[in-house]
Amino acid sequence: MNVLEQLMKEKDWSYYQLSVEYGKLEHPDLSPADLAKKYSTNIRKAVRNPEKARFETVKKLVELLGGELVIRVKRVEELSL
Repeated sequence: MNVLEQLMKEKDWSYYQLSVEYGKLEHPDLSPADLAKKYSTNIRKAVRNPEKARFETVKKLVELLGGELVIRVKRVEELSL
């Protein structure tokens, strides 16, 4: 079980609920049923395999589930932009 799945379990949220909440961020005017239809497949894929999902999607999911996504970079002096 990955972190997103653990957070969902802690909140006792289904994929449907997470899809609706995610959808409200993107399209607050749509009904819960429409949001679930529009986002459920992508949300399920992102939760099950966050490494292959878009960063923005994972970040929003983590935040919706009460978490915070942090990126830590070590050896900054060795990196070029």
